Amino acid sequence: MFAPSVLAGSAARCASLCAALCLAVPVAAQDTSVARYTITVSGLTAGRMTLAANHDGAGYALTSNAASAGLAGLFRSFSLTTRAQGRDRGGELVPERYSSQSEGARAGRGAELTFQDGLATVVSAAASRPDAPLVDPAEHRGAVDPLTGFYAVLRDVVPETACRLDLRMFDGHRISRVTLSQPVPGEGGLTCQGVYRRIDGYPPQDLAERATFPFVLRYTAGADGRLRVAEVSMDSLFGPARMIRDE
Repeated sequence: MFAPSVLAGSAARCASLCAALCLAVPVAAQDTSVARYTITVSGLTAGRMTLAANHDGAGYALTSNAASAGLAGLFRSFSLTTRAQGRDRGGELVPERYSSQSEGARAGRGAELTFQDGLATVVSAAASRPDAPLVDPAEHRGAVDPLTGFYAVLRDVVPETACRLDLRMFDGHRISRVTLSQPVPGEGGLTCQGVYRRIDGYPPQDLAERATFPFVLRYTAGADGRLRVAEVSMDSLFGPARMIRDE
């Protein structure tokens, strides 16, 4: 059994991984969606998250809100709001702006980024940990913001494109990578094998503790023929973690 404070910290990390969640602009023929998720650690509710998206063939605008819940919220509350917008270039998500704001136990984790020609610029960011190496965004051209990457993992897809993803993400301090592969059809959908990797900007102690986080992503088939993510599960630092889509 894990203490509520540990569960809250794990929920925040899981939101970033699944990593670790409005600058919206009008777009034509919007495909608007709102997905809600419950995050559990070792079977106990630790957080909830909402992901709202406006997306068509021209661009996208995203907003995500994550917060502690259950017993964890009573002992170590947190909230994290992230926003992103960008262009859709033939199915490739190209970010233009990103911002994050946190409160409670996650206070001081805010950042604002802009992107141009695949290069991120840090407009503002909270101070990094003194033991963390500095990241040069120019060495990671093509990396997207965390919310764009999160949406790329969780958005509805056609079966032909499921489990095909390889993205690097930059949050203003750290570079991570998420991959999806190995689709396995099953009754009512399919599953993917995913991996979240810490790449750059992490303190050596964090990398020594764990640098790679495998996860399983489970799709179910929707009425429109597309697949939707029903659950993401992983073995986190604090025990088995699940992010379950609420119906």
